[in-house]
Amino acid sequence: MTYYEVRVTQGHVDYYRIEANSAEEAEQLIMTGVTSGIMGNIELNQTIKRSPKFDYAVQLSPEGEVII
Repeated sequence: MTYYEVRVTQGHVDYYRIEANSAEEAEQLIMTGVTSGIMGNIELNQTIKRSPKFDYAVQLSPEGEVII
C-alpha cells in the first residue's frame, strides 16, 4: 500500500457581540480577544462551519518525503 499526503482546507466564520464606543473600538477589542484568547466580555454569538475543500494529494516515499 502507498502513503499519500492529502491537504484539506477547513474553515468557519464566527460572529461576536461586544459593547464598544465605536465600530473601530469593537474591531480592536475583538481582534485583541481572539488573538490573545482572553475574551473578557466578548460573546461568541454564532459559528458557521464551512464545508471541507480538497486541495491536493501527493504520493510519499517510504521515508515520508513528497514525490514530485
